[in-house]
Amino acid sequence: MNLTLFLLGVIGSTHIIVDAEISEPVYKWIKPRCPIVANVMDCHQCTGFWCGLALGPLLSFNPLIWIVAGFAGSFLAQLGYWMLEVLEYSARR
Repeated sequence: MNLTLFLLGVIGSTHIIVDAEISEPVYKWIKPRCPIVANVMDCHQCTGFWCGLALGPLLSFNPLIWIVAGFAGSFLAQLGYWMLEVLEYSARR
């Protein structure tokens, strides 16, 4: 159960931060004040890493697992993005 929540949580939260309209006002506010954070918010892999790191405690109390969860989140977020792109491309054809 925890692994399923982690997988869906990382992919979903990354998608909301990077692509959703709901996060756009936050992005516009952050961009002039902290461009580095705005760059992270534009990148699925970068945001996936930080979401994975934040959700790592769902998997374990071990800090090393949290770091691995960050790396896994980075991969999962990029994989989820690519899958959505393929689905959208297939739907347009």
